[in-house]
Amino acid sequence: MNDEKNSKRELNELQIRHIRLLTHLYAHNAITDDIVNDIRLTELEYFNLLEKYRILEQKVNIDEKTNLLKFKKDYLTTIVKTASRIYQSADPKKYHISLARIDIDDFSIFNNRYGHDVGDKVLIEIAEILRTSSRPTDYVIRFGGEEFDVILPATDIEGAVHYLEKVFAKVRSHSISFNEKQLNVTISAGVSELIYDLSNVKLIISDHIEKDYEALQAAADNALYEAKYLGKDRFCVYNPEKENIYPTIRKNYCKK
Repeated sequence: MNDEKNSKRELNELQIRHIRLLTHLYAHNAITDDIVNDIRLTELEYFNLLEKYRILEQKVNIDEKTNLLKFKKDYLTTIVKTASRIYQSADPKKYHISLARIDIDDFSIFNNRYGHDVGDKVLIEIAEILRTSSRPTDYVIRFGGEEFDVILPATDIEGAVHYLEKVFAKVRSHSISFNEKQLNVTISAGVSELIYDLSNVKLIISDHIEKDYEALQAAADNALYEAKYLGKDRFCVYNPEKENIYPTIRKNYCKK
C-alpha cells in the first residue's frame, strides 16, 4: 500500500513539473506542438516503466510452475503489521496465525516411475487444490520441491484443522490422468500456531517476527514428520510437549 501511495505521489510530482514547464514556456511564447508531444511521450514512457516494474516484481515473487507465491522471510512481518493496524481497537487483542506445511507423499518415487512431466502435473494440480481451498487473505507458498506452506492469518488451530480436512478430502478424491489411467497421490501435513498480543507494540519489530516465523515453520515441520512417520496420508498438529521427542521421530522416519 505504501509503495502504491509513493508511486502516485511521484506521478503527481512529475506531472506538476511538466505543468510548470509548459506554463513557463507558454509565458515566454516558446511552446510548440513538438514540445507538448515530447512531454506526453515522456509521461507515457514513465507509466510504461512503472507497469513493467510491477509485472517484473510480481514474476519475481511467483513460482512459474505452480503459480503460487515463492517463499519470502517477511510474509509474517507483513501479516502482523497489517493486523496491528486493523485490530488496534479490538478487544481482546489476541491474534491467531496458523501455518500448514504440506508435502506430497513419495513424490520422488512417483516422479521416477511416471516421468517428470507427470510429476509436474501433480505439482500443478495439488497447488491448484491448495489455492482454490484458501481465502484471498491466505498465503499459499511453494516452499520448495514438493513442499507447500499455507499461512492462515486470523486463524486458530481449530480453523487450520478444518482447512486441512477440506484440502485432504479434495486430494483424496482427485486423480491424475496418465496414459488413459487415473493415478492417485496422497499428501501429509503438519500444522502449528502463533498467538500475538497486538496490544504489545514491541511485537512490531521485523527481526523478532522473522524469528517467530522460523519457529512457526520448524514446529509445522516437526508435525509433518510425525504425520509421515505415522503412515502418511494424514496431518498432525504440533504439540510443544513433544518437543524432545520430535528429533527421535525424524530419525526413525529417515531410517524407514
